[in-house]
Amino acid sequence: AAGVLPQHPGPLAHARRHIEGLLAAAQEVLVQYDAAKRDAGLVDYSDMIALAGQLLRQRPDVLATLVSRVDCLVVDEFQDTNPLQFELLWQLAVAGVPTVVVGDLKQAIMGFQGADPRLFEALAQQHPDECKPLVKNWRSQPALMGFVNALGPQLFGAEYIALAPQRKD
Repeated sequence: AAGVLPQHPGPLAHARRHIEGLLAAAQEVLVQYDAAKRDAGLVDYSDMIALAGQLLRQRPDVLATLVSRVDCLVVDEFQDTNPLQFELLWQLAVAGVPTVVVGDLKQAIMGFQGADPRLFEALAQQHPDECKPLVKNWRSQPALMGFVNALGPQLFGAEYIALAPQRKD
C-alpha cells in the first residue's frame, strides 16, 4: 500500500494542488516585490547584476572600456556563483578579460541564494588542463587538517585531495 501511495489519485491530486498553490503564491510575491521596487525606484543585488549584464550586452563601448581597463579578474569562492553572476562573468571572459576562478565544490554553501555549484563543476570539466587542485592549507593547524584529511575520503571518495597544513601547531 505504501509503495503505490504516490500514484493514488487522492493524495497525488492533493499534493499537486498544494504545490500549484505554493508556486502561484511565490510568483505573486515576486510580482509584488518587483512592483514595490519599481515604485520606490530601488534595485536589489540581483537587479544590479542583471542590469550590469544587460548594459554589457547593449553597450559594446562599455564592455570594450572594461576589457581595456581590467588586467585580470579573480573570482574567489566560485562554487557559490549563481547563474546571473556566471552570465556576467562569462561576458567579460569571452570579451577578453583574463579570468581566474578559485573555488572548492566541497565548500558550496550558498544554494539558498541561488548559487549553483554545477556551474563550477561544468567549467572545470570543460577545461581540465587549466584546473589545478589546491594541495596546501594555510588556515588550519596540522591537528585539524589531520582530522579533515582522515575524514575527507570517507565523505568525498577517491577524488578527495589531502591538504598539507602550512601553519604551525
